[in-house]
Amino acid sequence: MAKKQVTRFQLLMQKLVANPAVSKVFSVFWHRLDRACLRLSKGRTSLTEIFAGMPMVLLTTTGARSGLARTLPVLCLRDAEKPQVIAVSAANWGSEKMPSWYYNLKANPRASILLDGKQSVCVAREAKGEEYERYWKVAEATFVGMRHYRQRVGDRRIPIMILSEEGDQL
Repeated sequence: MAKKQVTRFQLLMQKLVANPAVSKVFSVFWHRLDRACLRLSKGRTSLTEIFAGMPMVLLTTTGARSGLARTLPVLCLRDAEKPQVIAVSAANWGSEKMPSWYYNLKANPRASILLDGKQSVCVAREAKGEEYERYWKVAEATFVGMRHYRQRVGDRRIPIMILSEEGDQL
């Protein structure tokens, strides 16, 4: 799977969103717009991909406390050496708090994703050690603001979750 080339405009948008004030504002509403775009396109594109060149996946988890389905767009990390693996980072716009979907996956690792027009059931697990480092490099290559996010989160480590289709041993 070849990585799409990011345009100058998209790179500028990535740098803009890496700014703490802009991240804070966008974190309030952008996910709603992205979720609608991903649903309408059946997971084929998002506003984030159009404007910033960053691939997104629509992730549906089960609420850790409520037990209800929760659906959010999250940044999709794909390693060219392992294109079948989907990974997502819990950067949460560089916030000091973990995103709620991370806790949902920890409590109930079974989830579904909508990507490239295909709905899949998957099982999540947290990347550790060498695998974490590999996917962190993928995250930095996917979004230039990831380094800024890492600095802003304070002592919090930004987890990376690996989503494997049910039955796969990735």
